[in-house]
Amino acid sequence: MEDKKKFNPSPFVEIRDPQLNVSELVQKIESKIPLDPTQKPDWLELTKVSYRPESPQGFRKFDPAGTAHLFEKGISSPKFSNPKFWFIKGPIKFIITRLISVYGLIDKKLSENRIRAFFSVLHELVRLGKRLEQIENRFDGFYRDHLLNGSSDELPNFGWAVNSYFTDAGSNPSWKLALEDISKANKITVLFPEWGDILKQLSINKIPFQCITSHEEEFKFIQSKITATIQLEKKLFPLKRILNSSSDVLVYLPLGRFPSFWIERIFAEISMSIDTGKHLYFSVSTKPTDTNRPFRDLQVSEIDLDLLPKYLGTLGFKQVRDLSTTEDTKVYRYTKLDT
Repeated sequence: MEDKKKFNPSPFVEIRDPQLNVSELVQKIESKIPLDPTQKPDWLELTKVSYRPESPQGFRKFDPAGTAHLFEKGISSPKFSNPKFWFIKGPIKFIITRLISVYGLIDKKLSENRIRAFFSVLHELVRLGKRLEQIENRFDGFYRDHLLNGSSDELPNFGWAVNSYFTDAGSNPSWKLALEDISKANKITVLFPEWGDILKQLSINKIPFQCITSHEEEFKFIQSKITATIQLEKKLFPLKRILNSSSDVLVYLPLGRFPSFWIERIFAEISMSIDTGKHLYFSVSTKPTDTNRPFRDLQVSEIDLDLLPKYLGTLGFKQVRDLSTTEDTKVYRYTKLDT
């Protein structure tokens, strides 16, 4: 319930149409303005605002107010700043400017019906855009329910996608900053450990962890060569059954190695399984691994890093921190917040 005493509606909207209740529209618009930005829910609403275009080509979203303004403002008087018009000066310049202004007023008066028709079309476009947004939100919800309630309950075996076999006590430089950040946490759960490469680094840095894998050979190798803090799970979903809600989560296998539908399901399950304030760490390979072999490991999915924050925001991961040390592998930390 908004406190109407906190603000005084201002007449910033001027609509000349007897069929519309202007005061009601103004009140409805201003009721959407956050009244107390010091409150956490209001700040969370601000994080949903997009300050850059969805398309990398630079196209902006449709702006009804800006479109209406451009349509209604009419013809503006020229500044005669072009050197080609150097001869237009003095009384001639004044007369031309006044003639153009008068023509603009006459044109605006004669086109009232056209303006009214335009605003009717604009209103319909806004209404259709809102309906489309609601349909997209419902579709996302249905699709997520389908992912979470699918018939498959076995953990997919991604052993074929592993490209890094643990051989020594070396370190992965791509995760250097992430390990420094993880060291501040009380504990972390590692999914898809890729034969223990990251586990050795966690052990060296004395970071408490729990590891989960579905690859039996990988489980035996890690258990005998690296750490006993690992568990073998034949069934993954629901993740809430095996994840500690008070622990951060690290998905070590780069996202590009997963099929796209498994990426979405894993993210959705993690979102439902961890508490507010906990972190999710993962990496995205932007370039193939440089090796001396003529073969390169397969990247199953392509990750759009520009659209990724918006998608994870729908799952409650609102804050992002880039912990990358190289351009070849991007490492991110997302924080789970109240949705």
